[in-house]
Amino acid sequence: MNKRIICISGLILMILVSSIGFSYAATTSELRDQQSDIDAKIEQTNTEIAGVKKQMTNALNQINSLNSEISGYENDILKLQKQLEDVNAQITEKTNNIQEQQEKYDTQKDLLEQRLVALYEAGETTYLDMLLASEDLSDFISNYYLIEQMADADEELLASIENTRKQLEAEKEYLDSAKTEIENTTASIAEKKQSLSKSVSQKKNVVSNLTAEEAELQAQLEEFEEDKRRIQAELAKIASNYSGEVVAPSAAGYICPINGKSKRNITTGYYGYKGHTGVDFACSPGTPIVAVKSGTVVTSTALKNSKGKYRSYGEYVVINHHDGTMTLYAHMLSGSRTVVPNQKVSQGQVIGQVGSTGNSTGPHLHFEVRIGGSPVNPTPYLP
Repeated sequence: MNKRIICISGLILMILVSSIGFSYAATTSELRDQQSDIDAKIEQTNTEIAGVKKQMTNALNQINSLNSEISGYENDILKLQKQLEDVNAQITEKTNNIQEQQEKYDTQKDLLEQRLVALYEAGETTYLDMLLASEDLSDFISNYYLIEQMADADEELLASIENTRKQLEAEKEYLDSAKTEIENTTASIAEKKQSLSKSVSQKKNVVSNLTAEEAELQAQLEEFEEDKRRIQAELAKIASNYSGEVVAPSAAGYICPINGKSKRNITTGYYGYKGHTGVDFACSPGTPIVAVKSGTVVTSTALKNSKGKYRSYGEYVVINHHDGTMTLYAHMLSGSRTVVPNQKVSQGQVIGQVGSTGNSTGPHLHFEVRIGGSPVNPTPYLP
């Protein structure tokens, strides 16, 4: 396995060196073609660096794909459940508003009915009678304006209450419809998840026939998936405290986590729940890693198994940028982290060094952007 890794690393080096040589003589068009070819080869070989190891057998690839699919469905369900909670809270609020406005409406209506009854019992008394009963011009003018104000106020108030009631009822109807839609979607995902149980059973059969080497790698993959779920839940809880608008990628103001590099230097791209939840920058061990934006350190720790060996993200750091986004920096060099939880960091501040701890087979930085605790494609955020 190690020989294969060395060969792959050598291939990458040869490709990069040859591309440098070509760049002196080739035309712009040729350079583009060469770069495209190089990028494709690098992306293919660096799936190993991403922790989705190239030496994995078809059985392990099948298991890994299934694990990622299950994680995706579970994440969707969590989001839908949160939406359901929000909709239910809005329905309760709107229902209370409707009741409150209805009570106001009924009170005003009773007052108007009482006044109508009083006018009826007074016989043919009208607003005109009230005006003619004025003792002098000043009293006449006062009665006129009083009558006018009362009539206008009553009419406006009733119209306002009626419109509010209708609007709130329409909102409630909309929210009920939205709730039904979300429930149907949740039920649909639950059905899909249930159908996945068949694949899970197949997975168990495949696992039972794995070789010792495959079984060890499978255990690492399962452990990594469990760590991802736990970390996502922790970050989602922190993210729930943010009530503002999530910053757009174009306005985020990120710098690259590796000085002198940009998104053009990404060696492994983002595949979401298909296997890779961030992007990788292949670098020499010890290369400084910097905060892409100012913020507060949420996590700075090392993930290790019961035997004391690094697992999953290995040494990693998470920073909350207080704009709806968080960034995660993983596989750092052992003991290189320079920040602690709750520490304020500035943009460009060194937070650790490139390493290969955890599920990694070569020195690189694994970088993620998370919104609401969930990973999103980091590429649009990077310069």
